[in-house]
Amino acid sequence: MSRPFVLWLIWQNERTRQRYHVGNLVHHEGKYMFYYEKHAKRRGVIEALKNGYHLHLAFPDVNKVYVSERLFGPFERRLPDRRRPDFQEILRAHGLSNDYTNMDLLRATGGRLATDTYEFVPPIYVYGNEFDFDFYIAGWRYYEGERVLDRLQVGDEVTLQLEPTNEKDPKAVVVLTKQGEKLGYVPAFYSEFMFRLIDESGGTYKANIQFIHPNANPQLKVNVYVHGTLTPTMKKLQRDMVHDMELVVTV
Repeated sequence: MSRPFVLWLIWQNERTRQRYHVGNLVHHEGKYMFYYEKHAKRRGVIEALKNGYHLHLAFPDVNKVYVSERLFGPFERRLPDRRRPDFQEILRAHGLSNDYTNMDLLRATGGRLATDTYEFVPPIYVYGNEFDFDFYIAGWRYYEGERVLDRLQVGDEVTLQLEPTNEKDPKAVVVLTKQGEKLGYVPAFYSEFMFRLIDESGGTYKANIQFIHPNANPQLKVNVYVHGTLTPTMKKLQRDMVHDMELVVTV
């Protein structure tokens, strides 16, 4: 059986700038599924609803699993128009070939619109005792990233470090260069996983810069890829935070 293609739907509170993992979009065996992320104990849809979120108008039932033979219209409208004269340039910029799928394009562009605060991001994939995910560094504009951007290179190793003194988020995880320069943070919808991996389980990881886009918006400047190994303790903990692939398929 092929592995499902999963994307997390993220909503940002415009006032607080906090982001929440509110839903999951899954493509598997020719069908699309969307359902709200009610299982996350932190930064899921339940917490989002308490902080100003309203369910998507196209998906008004928080308990329903929506199924479709084609990509849901509200999400398809987030894809760049194929008729755009620069469409091929968009594909090249994101490393996509002409045999891309809608999910490929949604993952690459994030499905971002100027008119709202939604975006799609890749999930944390857990397979056996290993995991991987990638993220764009959050808070880039507020720290030392721009000052050292010219020195950063694809493949550079970065360090992920806990910041328990952070008043806004005691489970914040900082992204540092090997020289100790602060580039920003792991996004909050991933950070509890890394917090627990580093603080509680003794799991191991390696983090490297995967993409650098010097002219992009600050939230899309630098992408980091993380790969690591879970201890038995962490494997139990991760089920509270991310969907195992089999669980995603059988919702």
